[in-house]
Amino acid sequence: MQITLIAEYEITYQTQGEPALSIFHLVRGREVVRLTASEVAELRTLLAVTEKRIRSLGHYQLLLGAAGDLTFHSPNGQRACYLSADHVPSLVRMLG
Repeated sequence: MQITLIAEYEITYQTQGEPALSIFHLVRGREVVRLTASEVAELRTLLAVTEKRIRSLGHYQLLLGAAGDLTFHSPNGQRACYLSADHVPSLVRMLG
């Protein structure tokens, strides 16, 4: 299991078990994103290319900005997590 701090998020990634990826917002004090191993594999593929896209990923709408930023929106349309282009490379390294 790997745990790292990126911006105001604690991100936990584990290759065995579920959830494979958990993003906890330190200021709000709650988990904001939870992904299965198959969803993490899809996220890894999406992050390999920097271009503007909107994709569904599990229960989330994922917005990938042309500048390299990343936003998860919850099923009710609220922004759950935002990582700037400066923070996304740290997530990519974590996911391998």
